[in-house]
Amino acid sequence: MPSNSVKWIVSIVLGLLIGKVSYGVLLPLLLAGLPDPDAADGDTMMYVGTGVWLLITVVAAVLLARIADLRRLIGWGFVVLGVALMLTIPATMLTMDFSAHQAATAGAQAANDANTALFFWALIFGLPYVGGGLALTILGAVLIRKSREPAAPATPTI
Repeated sequence: MPSNSVKWIVSIVLGLLIGKVSYGVLLPLLLAGLPDPDAADGDTMMYVGTGVWLLITVVAAVLLARIADLRRLIGWGFVVLGVALMLTIPATMLTMDFSAHQAATAGAQAANDANTALFFWALIFGLPYVGGGLALTILGAVLIRKSREPAAPATPTI
């Protein structure tokens, strides 16, 4: 069992990372919920985003600090961080203008340009986020699985 200071330091670091990555999921959801996302006040969105980021950071750090085993703590932190990374891509796609990818509305050349841009966006941003999120989720699941307490030995019957 690690000391309390090590447990809290690891929990705070993982909480900060989880909060920062979850902001990338929540900001597009907040923008998609606005009636006119272009008219969003930049200062207001920055304050709301910072507040949500701090709230998620504190909640994640406190919940992770309650886990006694350091390996399980890191495992759960990695699982949550990996899932948040993988959810960033679908959340970001909510703010895309999908009508730009249709040849009927934008013209054939503009639709090809938009589709090429989407492909490179997915290649540059999507693959690292999904790959990193999947790797963190799998690594976290392995850490959680390996840190289980061994079953109590069966008592021999005499």
